[in-house]
Amino acid sequence: MKNRLLFILKYSIFWMLTFAVFRLVFIAYQLKQTLQISFADFINILVRGAWMDLSLTGYIILLTSIFIGIMFFVNKKWLKGYLAFQTILLLTIISLISISDIELYRNWGFRIDATPLLYLKTPKEAMASMETFMIIIFVIVTILTIIGLYWAYRKWVASTLNNAENGKWWYAPTFIAIAGTMMLPIRGGLGIAPMNPGKVYFSSNTYCNHAALNAPWNMMYSVSKSGTMNKRYPDNIDANKAKVLFNELMKNENDSTIVLKTDRPNIVLILLESFSSKIIEPLGGKHNVTPNFNELSNKGLLFTRMYASGDRSDKGIISVLAGFPAQPIQSVIKYPTKSRKLATISGALVDAGYNAAFYYGGDPDFANIRSFLYSAKFSRIITQEDFPRNYRNSKWGVHDEHVFKYLLNDIDTAKGPFFKMFFTLSSHEPFEIPTKSKFPGNDAANQFISSAFYTDSCLGNFFDEAKKHDWYNNTLFILIADHGHRHFGKIENYATDKFSIPMLWLGGALQCEPQKINKICSQIDIASTILNQLNLSDSNFVFSKNILNTNTKPFAYYVFNNGYGFVSQTDTIIYDHVSRQYIMQNGVEIEKTSEKASAFFYVYQDVFLGL
Repeated sequence: MKNRLLFILKYSIFWMLTFAVFRLVFIAYQLKQTLQISFADFINILVRGAWMDLSLTGYIILLTSIFIGIMFFVNKKWLKGYLAFQTILLLTIISLISISDIELYRNWGFRIDATPLLYLKTPKEAMASMETFMIIIFVIVTILTIIGLYWAYRKWVASTLNNAENGKWWYAPTFIAIAGTMMLPIRGGLGIAPMNPGKVYFSSNTYCNHAALNAPWNMMYSVSKSGTMNKRYPDNIDANKAKVLFNELMKNENDSTIVLKTDRPNIVLILLESFSSKIIEPLGGKHNVTPNFNELSNKGLLFTRMYASGDRSDKGIISVLAGFPAQPIQSVIKYPTKSRKLATISGALVDAGYNAAFYYGGDPDFANIRSFLYSAKFSRIITQEDFPRNYRNSKWGVHDEHVFKYLLNDIDTAKGPFFKMFFTLSSHEPFEIPTKSKFPGNDAANQFISSAFYTDSCLGNFFDEAKKHDWYNNTLFILIADHGHRHFGKIENYATDKFSIPMLWLGGALQCEPQKINKICSQIDIASTILNQLNLSDSNFVFSKNILNTNTKPFAYYVFNNGYGFVSQTDTIIYDHVSRQYIMQNGVEIEKTSEKASAFFYVYQDVFLGL
């Protein structure tokens, strides 16, 4: 029995050390953020992290102790064989999760959870954002990690059983009892609340809190909680008060500024992949990344304080088309039973006599987009399958220049009025472009702006040609990003500048002079704004407000992983659902704005859960 007990002790230490090593590697990999924290925060990360590591170790020892207890009668050869199999399996799963998390955090700004599982419909989708050499490195590092850790297990832990004696019947209750004691570390103590991500949060610095999380534990927790879209976050406001404040926020009197020559223009909506305000010079962005967009900004309506509703493309599509706020974790687009109930701009326009078509050079089955597009009444969906195979030379599909040409030719033969939506893709990671990079350097930031420069050049060519056609005079073009980007500016996943995006209206259908619209607004406001210009009802878009209505209260709501931001003309509120605390409250009317934010979230949550 002594050898079996020693094995349990060493096995526990082995896993605690394994998780500690993964945490240190994570901290080193995120060096830029790590260098900004204090030594006290670093120690807290390790201490708090060990608390969650102990919880996951408890699960492993629970499983191991039960087996040793129940199978007390097997000889040491079979015992060692099973434990070797269990260890290899666990090392494979834990290494895959932990190593993936290290890179995903750099891109997404939050620790790995159930989100990747929502994108695993095909291996191509899962790997599309990674360069080939990164995939190779990932595989090699994972294999070497598993081999190295298993070697350590064999040498230090498994060798304990070399001289194990034959088991006795009373081993069973002893090891079952040991398994029972694991409930204490699994729960994280004797308190009422079991272990959860909020338990290891300790700082106003979100990175510190994230670094303290155990990646496999966090993913296991997220998967266990994401089996349904019907999770309700705790309310911070009385229901009646929330509804009153929401109605005041969304009050929309009939006083819209009309900027169009006709109430039935053709509409072309171009959703620009990752076009953050940080790369748009007229919005304070980097110089000469998007020279064509910059020039076009002087010829139409530039909305200077526009915000994305979420941080992923699938959330951006819903927000733009349906005027519906993004979700903190999952995206409603992946749940057709809910998304098909949403009103959409395309649906309203089709009902008003428009023809609707969607253009995307990739695979719209990614994230269940195709299903949503059909429910949104698009009669045509143009995808990579509509292009010659030799055009599909990007991991995401067909580059933007070819799709822009396809769109141009399609418009030439289109019967009006028409609504066409084009979602670009060349500026998506891994930033593959068919031309020489504009900005030197192989780092991700320069690759990103080079890809944006390429898409911008395609945009410029498109408008140079479009202006030569008669239909241009009766067409409204709306250029807007699907979401912002992590590069440049603040790097926190909740930072407002990460969600700041451009929106530009231009084309021959405009009757007003070029100008800047400086009201705070959101992607979800496009629906009401367009429909009011066309004298169509926006009553089905309860969260969308008319930006061009002089009486509309300007604000924008956005979500990050398990939290939301609320920005008004004077205030910024950022709230974290995990810790149930405000990350930021800046402005002149913080209390009132915080109440409005809580009211908006309350009503949104009610509507969403009722879909």
